[in-house]
Amino acid sequence: MWFIFDGLGILLSLLTWGLLAFADWVVVRQVFFAWFWAPHPRFSWMPFTDSGAVLFLVYQSLICLSFVSHIRAATTDPGTVRQTSTPPVLKNPRFCKLCQGRWKPPRAHHCKTCHRCIFRMDHHCPWINNCVGLSNQKLFILFLMYTAASAIMSLVLLVSSAVYWLWSQKSWLDAAPPTGTALFCSGIVAVECLAAVLFVVDFLQEQIESICMNSTLVETYQRTHGNRTTFDEHFKTVFGQCWWVWPWPFPSAPPPEYTEPAIPDEADPATWDEGSDCLGIAGEESESLGAFTQSGHPSAHGDARLRSKIPAENPVDD
Repeated sequence: MWFIFDGLGILLSLLTWGLLAFADWVVVRQVFFAWFWAPHPRFSWMPFTDSGAVLFLVYQSLICLSFVSHIRAATTDPGTVRQTSTPPVLKNPRFCKLCQGRWKPPRAHHCKTCHRCIFRMDHHCPWINNCVGLSNQKLFILFLMYTAASAIMSLVLLVSSAVYWLWSQKSWLDAAPPTGTALFCSGIVAVECLAAVLFVVDFLQEQIESICMNSTLVETYQRTHGNRTTFDEHFKTVFGQCWWVWPWPFPSAPPPEYTEPAIPDEADPATWDEGSDCLGIAGEESESLGAFTQSGHPSAHGDARLRSKIPAENPVDD
């Protein structure tokens, strides 16, 4: 099982689960039980009217899919380079000093939190306590989509509940006001959901753009991208070939193409090291070019050159 032991990431993951659970509890208590409760429901295990039962199932499905997508995105290997030998088609392969000299595909980058090279690494996301790479990018996008959908539905239910309460009062002067706890919890959830929508939609837009351009956030800083064809082909590289597996939170990306080149953009390349810290990647100083043989083992000259460049007190970490 894949799991990153990072204190901040674990804390933010727990916070994410807590916010989802709190929103679910408030909406079910303040909306469904308040307006859709039925003394004689069609199903004894769901004490709501028929319309309320349908809304309840849709809402719980979105919450569940958001939660499961987060779990799977956090516990799925984002794209560790599994191939040990360098493909012979690569004329000038790169090697990562921080990974004990393992070869590094053109579109791979070393994550300073995961401590390994990740193929098509987009960024390290503390909210899922994991990198976003080719193997779990679909899961990350599904988490964003289902979180946004559940937040929007929560807002709609809360606002509709408030409007219906105002409309149903014959006289506002004689109406019994909601309890302070109900107002406080509903207000907190409304603010939480509004912030989540604004936050998540921005990330979702970036992910869609990355698929459209066949580039990652790291590669945007590097002014590079992969082979560009059509959006459909780019999308299937992340989500898989079968459309019926796209909505479900399990990995379905095809096997990685490690030899895919990192093609420079037409614009003049600018320095990108200043963005490496916020993205969680190691810079160019962690790489070696041509210091290893094609088999992936260090040559005598290359091994000596690496030892001369890596500090003795910290040979493999950044």
